[in-house]
This record gives sequence, C-alpha cells and structure tokens, in this order.
Amino acid sequence: MIVDSRPRRRLGGLRLVAAAAIAAAAALTAPAVASAAPTTPGAGSAPSIEVFAADAVTPLGDTSVHPGDQVVVKGRGFDPNADTGGWPVPVPPGVPHGTFVAFGAFAPEWRPSQGAPESSREVTRSGMSWVLSRRALDRVPSAPFDLQRTIRQQWVPLDDDGTFTAKLTIKAPPAVPADGRYGIYTYAAAGAVAADAELSVPVNFDPAPGPNTPKAPAEDMVWGVAPGYTDLVTGTTQGAVVGSGGAAVRKDGQLTFALAGSEVNPATGYGTVRYRGTVVSSTRFHLLEIALRDPWVEFTPNGTWLSAQTSTGDTVGTDSLTRVRVARLDTGADGARHDWAAVPATFTAPLQPTVLLPYSGQPAAPVTFRY
Repeated sequence: MIVDSRPRRRLGGLRLVAAAAIAAAAALTAPAVASAAPTTPGAGSAPSIEVFAADAVTPLGDTSVHPGDQVVVKGRGFDPNADTGGWPVPVPPGVPHGTFVAFGAFAPEWRPSQGAPESSREVTRSGMSWVLSRRALDRVPSAPFDLQRTIRQQWVPLDDDGTFTAKLTIKAPPAVPADGRYGIYTYAAAGAVAADAELSVPVNFDPAPGPNTPKAPAEDMVWGVAPGYTDLVTGTTQGAVVGSGGAAVRKDGQLTFALAGSEVNPATGYGTVRYRGTVVSSTRFHLLEIALRDPWVEFTPNGTWLSAQTSTGDTVGTDSLTRVRVARLDTGADGARHDWAAVPATFTAPLQPTVLLPYSGQPAAPVTFRY
C-alpha cells in the first residue's frame, strides 16, 4: 500500500526536478489566442468530420461501441496553415498548432471559443489524435526537449488538401460532466482557439465490456514505487502514469503487473520471478517521460532484488531501456513460499534515469508479489 507520510528528504529533490520541467513550460504558456479564419488553399470549405466503423467504410451511425472498439474519423476542410496562436509549448509561436480528435464525454457547453473550461471536455489523453501537417511538425523543436516526439505519439498527418484520416480506439473517459454527451469531438490543439474546428458527432457508447475490450491484467505484483509517487506525477507535474501490456495503475496509485514466469530452485529458493507490463510516467507536455517495464524479483545468495527495464534518459520513455536493479527487498529466499505481502524495500544507488536520483538509497514503497 502507499504510505501517507512523505518525508521531504525523500520527495523534495524529485519534486524540484519534475516541477522545474513543468514550470519551464508553464512560464512560457500564454493564454489561448484566437487564430484567424482560414485563408489558404486546401481549406476551401468549412471543416467537417464523418465517423465510420473500423473498416473505414461503414458509417458508424447509432451502432453501439464498447471500450476497445475502433472507429475511423475522416475530416476535410481543415486548413494546414491555420491556428498559429496558442501555447508556445510544445508548438512554438507562429507554427500551426493543429487539431485534437478525441472520443470523450463533453458537457453541452464545451467549446473553447466560448470560454468553456477544460473540465467540460473529459477524454483519455492516450486515446486522442493530434492532426497536424508534416511541415508544421518539422518546425517543432527536438532539443533541448524533444517536443516532436511528444506530438508523434499521437500524430495524424493533415494533408495539403485539408483532409485527414484518424483511427481511434475507444476508451472510457475518466469522468462524465453533468449532462455529458459521448461523441467524437475536434477542437484546436495546444491552447489554440478556432471556432470552425469545434465539431462533434454523437456516439452510442456502452461502457459495458464488449468483444474488443481488453481484459484487466492479473495483479500478481503490486508496487507503489515510492510514497506519493503517482500523486507527484499526476498532481505537481500535471502528467500521467499509464500501464499497458500486462501492467495497470490502480485508483490508489499502485502499479500492478501480471506474472510472466518463474525459475526458482525449490531447494534453495534462489532464482527469478518474472512479471510483464510497461508503466510510463510523464509530465505535462511530456517534458519528462520515463518508463518501467517487466519487473523481476531476483532471489540470490547476496540478497533479494527488484529489477526492471528502465529508461536510459529522462525524456526517452520506452525508446531506450536497460535492465537495472531498482530496489533491494527485505526478505530472503524460500523455495516453499509463493506469496509475499508488503515486503519492505530500499532503492538502490544510483538509480536510472537521472530524474529518479533523489530516490537513491531511500525507502521505496513496499512490494507485494506472488507466483
């Protein structure tokens, strides 16, 4: 479980490092600025969208969709050179900011051009698409922060003729505003405001599991990383912690991983228990993005260790990973035992990547695991 106490010695350094990144962006972030009406070729008609089933041919209409289903959104009339106002991060001033395409639950009054707050637009960030021309993407900085990488994770090309095709995987939004309506929505990205791009198509969403709904992974390992870790990422840095491929993030902030296999000598208890799944932690704008993948519990004559593949840098996410020992567990080998609860743990030193260095040698969250 996550411990409520948060000694400043333990979290202070990490808070400063993480908060510095988001503060750098926040200091630059100006109020949204309305952009001029489209005047360039390729946007001869007003923007419009159509929504299709996964085959990209059959109109979706009132067909019921469930979490995990895919829909295809086709747009036309979107000006590749419009919407150059907005936040200067991640898209710099003067560069077209593009358009978000998302499934979500939106309040009746949701339009940014009418001053509706962000809370009126409930979406799952990882399920959004970012429609932007290749020329605009090429003008986004790649150093000192690789902001192009941030956009590419969601990028859908906007063609010169103002058309795009986006494939969305339906994910239930984290909340539903009062009188919220499920649908496909488009609106100007990254703080830009463009009334003509604020479009919606209602979707008949059924939150019950369907044939394509991913099954919740088994919680064979449960770990909170460090006291207050997920609160720090999602609160202080305005970011996200997301699990996939056998990993999940519980509402209480704990990370969970499914069992992948084990090779443990029953006589000595020495060996390795392997778990699968990837958890990515990112700040707002992905100025920092780190990953932890496939943790193992290693029972050795020199102690019991928690190892995992972790990011080699503070901004590379899953692009570059190496396995390191993350923490030492306060338990011994026991070949007859297959279940451990709330095992005390201490982070190794030094940790990888750099943003985690303040945790080095400090108490980690306890680890629960089974095999």
